[in-house]
Amino acid sequence: MVVENKGQQQSVRFVVDTDRCCGCRKCIRRCMENVWQWDNEHHHAYQKYPDECVLCYQCEMECLNNCIDIQPIATLQVDPLYYSAGRIEEAMGQKGE
Repeated sequence: MVVENKGQQQSVRFVVDTDRCCGCRKCIRRCMENVWQWDNEHHHAYQKYPDECVLCYQCEMECLNNCIDIQPIATLQVDPLYYSAGRIEEAMGQKGE
């Protein structure tokens, strides 16, 4: 299962090998941001709130069968206040005059 989350601050790809998941739920217990939930129907963990991930990699490190692979795709390299104020061009040095 592959889930991509393209957020304002970062873009992350979550890759979960659902066939190797043993059901220990350590990823769920370890995540302090409550990103992971258990799917009772398919018997594996999944990212219910991927936009809450802070890239601490604790779930990936805690997984017994190395089922979880978190891949940062892109991170925003400017101040988030500039981004939210619509001043992204100024922050990137691309003044449109």
